[in-house]
Amino acid sequence: MTLEESVLAFRLQVLREAARVGNVSATCRVFDISRTRFYEWRALWRRYGADGLRPKPTAAQRGRPVTVAHETEHRVIAMALAWPTRGARWVSSQLAESGLRVPPTTVWRVLCRHGLNQPEARLAAVEHHSAVTTGVLTERVRRRVARHVSATQPGDLLSLDTFYVGRLKGVGKVWQLTACDAACSYGWARVVAGEVTAAAVLAFLEEVVLPTYARAVWPLRRVLTDRGKEFKAAFDAGLARLGIRHTRTKPQHAWTNGFVERFQGTILHEHWRLVFRRTYFRSLRQLQRTLDAFLAFYNRRRPHYGYRLRGRTPATLFWGAVAA
Repeated sequence: MTLEESVLAFRLQVLREAARVGNVSATCRVFDISRTRFYEWRALWRRYGADGLRPKPTAAQRGRPVTVAHETEHRVIAMALAWPTRGARWVSSQLAESGLRVPPTTVWRVLCRHGLNQPEARLAAVEHHSAVTTGVLTERVRRRVARHVSATQPGDLLSLDTFYVGRLKGVGKVWQLTACDAACSYGWARVVAGEVTAAAVLAFLEEVVLPTYARAVWPLRRVLTDRGKEFKAAFDAGLARLGIRHTRTKPQHAWTNGFVERFQGTILHEHWRLVFRRTYFRSLRQLQRTLDAFLAFYNRRRPHYGYRLRGRTPATLFWGAVAA
């Protein structure tokens, strides 16, 4: 069902309920709409029928056009890395001296797109490039490289977290239980209603995650979580029973569990923010069905360009090239 069909069905439901109850005010209170809006819908329905209740199509708004050519963007990055301690205004003035006029705000946007808007980030990029080209690692670069989570194969480390999706009418609070393998970025997710408990998280691990590891013949050795109450008590006891090591992030160090945090951000931006504008959901089953479809795309068809996968899909490493 499209978003237009969902809106039409809702408006027809309001009109039918008002006709059945015989009380417009009570119906408006139940559906949380104003009486003015109700009478507008009823007038449209009496004049045009059901088609009059369809939402009016809105014209697509043109986005901001891209004004920077690739060659220009490369020159901006090169100049910024050649003088990493200088700012956008200085880079703009130096480019102008060479005949290329790029406003400081445009320079700033280019640097932001590449994660180089801070002097520390540009210095780190220069230092890393020097280490790669010369083979000489300073202590600072060595510490930065060591920050990467140690996970050489699937099952070495599973990042686990919870994410609040929102409140679904007729269902209540909806949470997402999320897991991501640190070695290959393969992900799992399940939506649950109400409050998240240790039993629910353990059930998600045993019913959804572990069977996938078993089919791929990867043993799960360690689980990383934050210090939430849903990862204590029964969850700890369950992991001990399964022979899985449980480690937690330090207080106020959420980035330690960055794999699953980024995975949840991807689901939010590429899935939930789209489907909630296209579909009117009425049950957890509908939510889970769309989430499963996105996970299949994420794991098997969406290439990842991080330092681990380098353009491959998570399923390529998790299941092997043939299965992926």
